Amino acid sequence: MKTTSKSKNRLELLDMVTESLTSDKIFETINYQTQSEDKIKQFMYPHLLEAFKKFLAETRGMDREVADMKAKQSLLWEGNKKTTVKNMMFMGTQNRPDMVVELGDVRIAIEIKRGETGSDLRSGFGQSMIYSTVYDFVLYLFIDTSKDKKILNASSGGNEIDFVETLWKNFNIRFAIV
Repeated sequence: MKTTSKSKNRLELLDMVTESLTSDKIFETINYQTQSEDKIKQFMYPHLLEAFKKFLAETRGMDREVADMKAKQSLLWEGNKKTTVKNMMFMGTQNRPDMVVELGDVRIAIEIKRGETGSDLRSGFGQSMIYSTVYDFVLYLFIDTSKDKKILNASSGGNEIDFVETLWKNFNIRFAIV
């Protein structure tokens, strides 16, 4: 499988998206352990939109007004009635990322899952693999809701690190866990 170029500009965009969606401003404010995925995404969207506007103004040199318009056009989320995240067919099934960032020739699929079990975690990896067939990059954010943060705490094991590195190297999938 051919992966998309990981140029400095492309990685800056992916870094901004990752940092925005994993921000303490989100997870210290919302009670993510009891909220549904939809509520969490609804809370995340304005944070990502604001970070995107700032990113376009500061790193791409856009006027604040133009950056505002471009960010709204480039950040697609089903919760925004003015945008549509398109379904894609894969093996006869409909699949759709939670959010999409489209800027120039870069397309990033964002998959957000919450949970406390292996099946909660695995479903996001499977979806991310599917999205990597169409999108340049995939950001899979897993929100560990287990009481003892067992999934987050186990993410630094050798097998886990190797797996996450393989996803990035071979499929342009960035995995983040909070």
